Amino acid sequence: MTGADIYRNLQDLNQELKRRELVGEISLVDDAVMYLVFKSRISTADIDAIFEPKTEIYDCIDFVARKNGLSKDWLNDSIKGFSNLNTAQFLEYISLSNLTILTATPEYMLAMKCLSSRVTNENERKDIEFLIQYLNLSSYSQVEDILLKFYPEKDFWGKDSIFYKGDFR
Repeated sequence: MTGADIYRNLQDLNQELKRRELVGEISLVDDAVMYLVFKSRISTADIDAIFEPKTEIYDCIDFVARKNGLSKDWLNDSIKGFSNLNTAQFLEYISLSNLTILTATPEYMLAMKCLSSRVTNENERKDIEFLIQYLNLSSYSQVEDILLKFYPEKDFWGKDSIFYKGDFR
C-alpha cells in the first residue's frame, strides 16, 4: 500500500465506524510507521496495529477489505505479541471523526523492532539502523537503555535476536 492507499483505507474505516455509531482507536506500529512517519520505505504490504474496540474494528476492517478489494489482514494486530502495552508509547497522528490514529514513538519502534528482529532479516536490520541514526544514538549501551525502558532483559536476548551475542554491537 502507498500512502494514498493507507489514507483512503483508514478514511473508509472511519466512515464505517461512523455509520455504526462507534468510536475507535488504532495505534500503528512497524512498517506503516516507518513509511508514514519516517518516510524510510516506499510502501507497506499491510498495516500492523493495536486497536480498540477489537471485535468491532475487525468487523469494519472486513467491510473495508471487501469494499476496496483488500486482503482480510490489510490491517491486523499480529504485532501484539511484540507489544508491551504496559510501557508502550504512542503519539497522536490523525484524529478523524470516529477514529483516532496514533503512531509508536521512535524509541518504542526501535525497541519493538529489536525485540521482533532476526539476524537474517535485512529489512528489520535497515529499520533498526535507520532508527538508531534518527535517534542520534552512538553506542550500544544507548540502544540497550531504550530496550530496557520497554522490555525486560530476558525478552530480547533470545538466540534468534539481532542482539544475541552482541551481533549488532
